[in-house]
Amino acid sequence: MKRVYQYKGFQIDVELEPVFTPGTGVKLKAPKGFLVVVQVKTATTGVPLFAPLRLTGDRMNPFPTEAEALMAGFTAGQRMIDDTATV
Repeated sequence: MKRVYQYKGFQIDVELEPVFTPGTGVKLKAPKGFLVVVQVKTATTGVPLFAPLRLTGDRMNPFPTEAEALMAGFTAGQRMIDDTATV
């Protein structure tokens, strides 16, 4: 899943990567959780400002829900933009 957010003239791309537990047999299982990849770009040209940032939940575990993962990615993007704008 990928979401694009606008914030203070920048674009924050948040992409979720599902984490699956190894299983036996042929059954499909729901993901154990999600990792997040955050990319901050200029809103007009789409040029990346930083290398992609990969996030995990507490203690290197995946985020348990899509909503938590998306919110964490968006918040991380906001912090990167705010920290850059104040320098």
